[in-house]
Amino acid sequence: MSTREAILTGAQEVLSRRGVDAASIGELASAAGVTRPTVYAHFPGGKAEVVAALVARVRDDVLAAQEVRDTDDPVTIARRAVTGYLDLTVRHRRVLEVLAQLARTDPAYSSVQDELLDRVHRRNARFLARLSAAGRAAPVMAPEHVSEAITGIVRRFAERIDEDPAAREDLVEAAVAAYLALGGLEGPRPGS
Repeated sequence: MSTREAILTGAQEVLSRRGVDAASIGELASAAGVTRPTVYAHFPGGKAEVVAALVARVRDDVLAAQEVRDTDDPVTIARRAVTGYLDLTVRHRRVLEVLAQLARTDPAYSSVQDELLDRVHRRNARFLARLSAAGRAAPVMAPEHVSEAITGIVRRFAERIDEDPAAREDLVEAAVAAYLALGGLEGPRPGS
């Protein structure tokens, strides 16, 4: 792992535990096993630049996760997308919480948060709308609302998986089943 990556990994842990305002460069350096000058050598803008780099890393992961390989089976696509979205949300849950905190007061972070959510929602809504137009799905509500509902489910399930990783499989299946039901897609139900 590069020094820059070590700093970001350490920063993610510290910022998640202490919050942006309370965390110091010294704590970030200590968590990464480097000195304060090393943090500044890689991030001359200090803590603000470290946070921006963490948010950019999460943004890149979210956008990459949206590139689910297409198949002819919408249930397979839905399963991959929901599972990937849930796993990504679990992996980056703390940084997403920091981003939400910063977005309340900083327009730049608000734009990044909006970009992440809007991109996920638009892509998902287009997927369901295409399937609906082709007679392959019958969403129970507008595709945009299905997407927002699934985001809420994913966020809550990410919290639960973070608290109890052994619950992951059941919660993945429940999230996929919810998506299939709300999206009006056919697929196996959990426990069947």
